[in-house]
Amino acid sequence: MRTYVSTIGHYSPRVMRPILNNGLDADDVVVLLRPRDDASDRAASAIQDVEQTVNELGPGSEVVVEEISYEAFETAVIECVDVLEAADGTVVLNFDGGPREIFLPLTVAAIARPTVVDLALQFRDVDEEIEELTLPNLMSRPSDATLDTLRYLVSVDGGTTLPRVSDETDKSRSTVGRHLDALEADGAVETWMEGKTRHAAPTLAGQLHV
Repeated sequence: MRTYVSTIGHYSPRVMRPILNNGLDADDVVVLLRPRDDASDRAASAIQDVEQTVNELGPGSEVVVEEISYEAFETAVIECVDVLEAADGTVVLNFDGGPREIFLPLTVAAIARPTVVDLALQFRDVDEEIEELTLPNLMSRPSDATLDTLRYLVSVDGGTTLPRVSDETDKSRSTVGRHLDALEADGAVETWMEGKTRHAAPTLAGQLHV
């Protein structure tokens, strides 16, 4: 089962294209986020288009419209968090655009709950392509003991090796190895093996932490 969570404006293909790319099964749910008490005829038409297409492609699947408060930013963020946490199965988040009053709170909610989202997608305005995003995990901060190692990794363009980090930071290889283990667990770096040598590079979250 999948739950697609998407903002929606006036253009239904922005919602449907990610769904078409990833598939739609009978028990899938499409959650559309709109401002509470919204009276836009164009938005209502776009929602109707999504409902019709979903019913045609996946009989038994469901479209749910969640109304988000927009008068207070904090309330909107919490309501978006609630939507993400209530989603069942594989959660696919689509940053479609739509009203800024909902788009920004949803973005903050997604960054606050990165482990809830299995796949994040963005419909690009410039070329109308769908881009897969890696949400940075900013909720888990690396320990002070590992920050020197992380700062060095961020300063190196394109990643480096464990032996090089050891030499440049004047730390033993075993210490650097433990730091890389901890940083990778926090989502701040990614590591991989090439032959017998361990390589490492900072993630977006790692770059933002220093």
